[in-house]
Amino acid sequence: MRKLYVLLLGGSLVVTLAWTSAPSVASQDCCHRSPAKSAAPASASAAAMASFNTEDVRKEFNASSGKVRVVALLSPTCPDCRSGQAVVGRILKKFSSPKLQAIFVWEPLRGGDNAANAAQHAASVQDVRIAQGWDGTPELGKLFRDTLDIYQVAWDVYLVYRPGVKWEGPRPPRPTFWMHQLEGVDPNLLLCVNPTRLSEEVGKLMAQSN
Repeated sequence: MRKLYVLLLGGSLVVTLAWTSAPSVASQDCCHRSPAKSAAPASASAAAMASFNTEDVRKEFNASSGKVRVVALLSPTCPDCRSGQAVVGRILKKFSSPKLQAIFVWEPLRGGDNAANAAQHAASVQDVRIAQGWDGTPELGKLFRDTLDIYQVAWDVYLVYRPGVKWEGPRPPRPTFWMHQLEGVDPNLLLCVNPTRLSEEVGKLMAQSN
C-alpha cells in the first residue's frame, strides 16, 4: 500500500510540473515576433488601393482631432491583423456616433503584402468613419515604433486617441491607450487575450466627449 502511495504521489508531481511549465495561452497562438523579410515590392498592384503615406495619415489624424480616433497599422496577409480589424469594426458598430473615427494603415510587412490584398481585406469591414489606404513602405510603422518605444516596426497595433490630441512633431503622439498582438511587448495589452478592453477604453473616451 505504501509503495502504491509513493507511485501515485510521484505521478501527480510529474503532471503538476508539466502543467506549470506549459506555455500560457497569452504567449501565443495570437502573437508574432516580427514581420517576414520577404515582403512583396510596394509597386505590386499599387493601383488597387489609394496610397496613404505618412503626411496623408498626419493630415487625416489632425483633421479629425475633435473625435475619438482608433489608428491601426495592419498587414493584409496577417490573420491576426484581420482579426484586429474585425474588433475595431465591432467597436464602430457599437458606437455609432460621428465623434468616432478609425484610421487603418495597410503596410508591406509580410511576403505577399501588396495593395491588391490590402484592398480585398479592407472591404471586409466597411464604415463611412474609416479612412484607410496602402502605405508602400514601413516608414510609418517605424515612426510609431519610436512613439511606442517597442523593439520592432509597429504593426498589428491598435492606438486610441482622445479628442484634442494633434500630431504636431516629427513623430506621432503617444496614444491615450493602445493594444497589440506582438510577442515580446507588454502582455497586459494583448488584444487577442482581451478584445473587449479596447471597446471599453473607447467607450470611456466617448462618454467623456459627449
